[in-house]
Amino acid sequence: MPTSLTMQATHTTTAEWLWVIGAVAVAVAVATALVITGRPRDRWTPVALLERAGSSLTRVTGLPAWSAGGVVVHSWALLVAGVGFYWDVAWHIDLGRDGTLFTPPHVLILIGLLGIAAAGVVSVVFATRDRVEHTWRAGMLRVPPGAGALVVLGLGAAIGFPIDDLWHRTYGIDVTMWSPTHLIMIGAAALSPIGAWLLLGAAGPSTGRPRVRRALVIRLAVLALLAFAGLQLEFDDGVPQWQALYEPVLIAVAATLPLVAARIAIGRGAALTAALLFLVARTAMALVIGPGLGHTMPHFPLYVGIALCVEAAFAVAGRRGLVVAALLAGALSGTLGLASEWGFSHVFSREPWQPELLQGIWLATIAAVAASILGAGFGAVVAGRGRRIAPALLAAAGIAVVGVLAVPLPRAGLPLTATVRTTPAGPKQIAVDRYGEASLFQQVRVAVDVSPSDAAALRGADWFWVISWQGGGRQANPLVEVAPGHWVSTTPSPTGAAWKTMVFLAKRDVVASIPVSMPADPASRLSAIPVQAARTQQFVPASTYLTRESHGGAEWPAILADATVLTMVVTWILVLIAATVSLARSSTAGRPLQKRPAPSRSGALAWRRSDPKSIARGSFDI
Repeated sequence: MPTSLTMQATHTTTAEWLWVIGAVAVAVAVATALVITGRPRDRWTPVALLERAGSSLTRVTGLPAWSAGGVVVHSWALLVAGVGFYWDVAWHIDLGRDGTLFTPPHVLILIGLLGIAAAGVVSVVFATRDRVEHTWRAGMLRVPPGAGALVVLGLGAAIGFPIDDLWHRTYGIDVTMWSPTHLIMIGAAALSPIGAWLLLGAAGPSTGRPRVRRALVIRLAVLALLAFAGLQLEFDDGVPQWQALYEPVLIAVAATLPLVAARIAIGRGAALTAALLFLVARTAMALVIGPGLGHTMPHFPLYVGIALCVEAAFAVAGRRGLVVAALLAGALSGTLGLASEWGFSHVFSREPWQPELLQGIWLATIAAVAASILGAGFGAVVAGRGRRIAPALLAAAGIAVVGVLAVPLPRAGLPLTATVRTTPAGPKQIAVDRYGEASLFQQVRVAVDVSPSDAAALRGADWFWVISWQGGGRQANPLVEVAPGHWVSTTPSPTGAAWKTMVFLAKRDVVASIPVSMPADPASRLSAIPVQAARTQQFVPASTYLTRESHGGAEWPAILADATVLTMVVTWILVLIAATVSLARSSTAGRPLQKRPAPSRSGALAWRRSDPKSIARGSFDI
């Protein structure tokens, strides 16, 4: 039986806070183990504890502590932030807005974002201690380029947290994932695996235990896939606020770039391995959010078909060059790879892709080719092969990615009036939610009528559903045309209590809706929209009801948020480009980041990249 609630999100349970305690406990346990097993063992000063942890990291991974430490801390931080983010989106879809800022999902997100910055700080501390050469300098500090990127990304994301609270206090606590302040935090987390990858690449391609290094590269590829996939979460959870075309475009970028980079950085089979591990990780996360935490279980794309296309492209390209391989990988991923996602959408997706998408699917193909070029350029740098793709081509690919992401942005209503009819599908029922609160709801069947002459406007839609959410779960029932101009829902939909229910239409740039019922919201001074036997109304932009709690307010918070987003995005991109160029130049010159010779001291970690010049001059075998 569906549950319903009144302001469920103001409550938390002890079990939910255990996730926060567990995340912190894992970090403390790993740090303690590194200190206990490290050297020197005869001192317990703060400096000695740092040396002990560093020696353990180097012993286990074969990598310098400044590289291994940053990568390990980043992996933990991004997973913590990811669990919090996926949990938070499902929380809002199921329960509505939260009554306090520091909910368990929000705390996990904040810990993870600060942890990303901490990963960079850990790397800087070890690099400064070891007087690592060829780094950026900040006074006495030695800053590996990848570490600098992680600090900037993590701190920038953390800045978004208080600004987000100000935004919601000013304009209402809406539940969209795509507000400016949310994008600050989501964007930083999504880009952070690039910084960690640069940190690993700076250690040199021959440094570290081969199996450990391969595992770390694959792990970073999986983390990049998970991070980029976060931008698709509204589609995965089934309450999309953007055009259907956005999903294949986002998938093309999110899958192709990391998979191509992994294939170049590791070699044959890396793309497929990363995709399979992504599938395992994404399934585990879905089970945690769904059955584990009792929220809407997210669906997700497959990525395996795209990985096979990447592997096939590099196998066919042989020694024809990196650019040829990347172009072929992008072309195959944007055609056959997306075709596999099309088929999978009819097996495991909230929104099966419809033939209408074919009219714009070429945008996703362009996105895949451009993302493949960027992934190839980045992968070559991380692998220590320097710049193998012309900067002009990389710049063109970056512009193309931004361009195709902007095309599906416009959304509109529909100048069409329809009559929404409801009939009870049973008596009113009492439901008790997980917090012991009782409320009434009723299942209804929904029909939509337009004049036969207007029926064509609703046919061939990407989505035409009755969707219900925030009543303790999420439901979507397709509308089927049974006569010209007459559509009916296939199953009943819940109304009443805290349920929000509406007719939802998406067709190209039209993303529109008509309400069936909406609860009152005294905090936002919104009256209830009761269920009616018949309601005649024009389709309006879906955001009118998807973000119903939003309202006007002072202009300066919006100006502050927009300025912060613009500043952060430009800064992140410039820092990541600078870090990548710095690493590329070091690789080309055969100058890995390495420890400066110093007088021997107890516990010092001595390491060098073996024969870097021969590696820089080595042949490129794809």
